[in-house]
Amino acid sequence: MRGDLNTFEIKCMYGEAFDSCTGCSQTIQTAYLEDRFTFMVNACNDSDYLEGLSGLTAMNAAIDFDDVASLNSDDDIDI
Repeated sequence: MRGDLNTFEIKCMYGEAFDSCTGCSQTIQTAYLEDRFTFMVNACNDSDYLEGLSGLTAMNAAIDFDDVASLNSDDDIDI
């Protein structure tokens, strides 16, 4: 669910779970269910905890920015 404070609307989004999602991935759900208190303490005290646990940190570290095309580039890129 996504809330919009400007319009006071709540929208329900549907889609497949991303395996590295910090909210709904199986890794996050399992860690929460195994030890809820420790999970919550770690998530509140360490801003990078969920990213590290879900695998986002490793995924971002593996990005080669030389291979990423800029959307603002004036170069003609065939995609």
